[in-house]
Amino acid sequence: MQHHLRNYVRSLACSLAALVLLLGPCRLNAQQPGQLALSTFPADTHQVSFTDLGQLRTSPDYPQLRERLLGSQLRDLEQFLRPAGDDPEADTDAVVLGWRGDVSNPAGFFGLATGKFHPNQILDFFKRGKLPVATYSGVQLFSNGSNEPRSRFFFGFLDASTAIFGRLDDLKALLDVRAGTRPALDTNAPFVNWEAELDGSAPQWAITTGRAASSQAALWLSGGGNVKPPADLSALMTPIKAVLFRADLVSSDDLATHISVVCDRPETALALAQVLTLWRNSRPAAGSGSPPQLQNFLASLNISAQGPRVELDGTGSPALVQQLVH
Repeated sequence: MQHHLRNYVRSLACSLAALVLLLGPCRLNAQQPGQLALSTFPADTHQVSFTDLGQLRTSPDYPQLRERLLGSQLRDLEQFLRPAGDDPEADTDAVVLGWRGDVSNPAGFFGLATGKFHPNQILDFFKRGKLPVATYSGVQLFSNGSNEPRSRFFFGFLDASTAIFGRLDDLKALLDVRAGTRPALDTNAPFVNWEAELDGSAPQWAITTGRAASSQAALWLSGGGNVKPPADLSALMTPIKAVLFRADLVSSDDLATHISVVCDRPETALALAQVLTLWRNSRPAAGSGSPPQLQNFLASLNISAQGPRVELDGTGSPALVQQLVH
């Protein structure tokens, strides 16, 4: 009945009573994906990554880029859903990934996707195959069928335009947030401000905080592990509160990237910018043995301190940028 009401509201868009009855789902759909993630992800989320797949599909590197962005788990999930008549590649407009818990496990993500999905079609497919369907907080959760509990991936639908996916514990946390029994990420005022700053700025952006931010900044300083760092990274990374990243297509082959390293105070940002500038200027010696594409990217970085932030701008291929981001 609820599914038919949703379809009725979408097709006619004129029943005020139905809009009131469906206020919760309508509020979800009215939000942009990044805002929706903040109100759906739990407060202990330390990293969020947004991707507008529609814009990035114009890149010739899109297949490799998408694989780096979404990982093998989502690729396996797509293959699992195709026999059900579902095409996540065509149906998904945007994806927001989140990480909580162990900062050293990049594969331990969860997320939500927005687009045009077919929950009833998926449910029918699972029923025909007599596949197990779990229910938590009123939402049906489907498994990718893995026999390994640690690699088992679940997905479900908040409505026909919003899907959630991840490990079962993470999905339960998301649904607890939705039920109001667990605080959401939008209770974190700095995170909300950073999301508002990045939202709409580029087809891909990310926010990383806490220890994860220090690890992310260290990855950039080491050139994805291919370049000798400029100094003791642990000492440099301690004052970092967050790393904000965004990337935009400037051509079919290049992404323009901007990274803001948010420090604890302006003096720290100024000192870090000076160290990074010295490192960039000595790059030919430090970067020997690294790929030429990476050397060129690091050499072109524009580095400046602005208040409590260090701002870095550069241009590189999508594959290279994703190597440094994740």
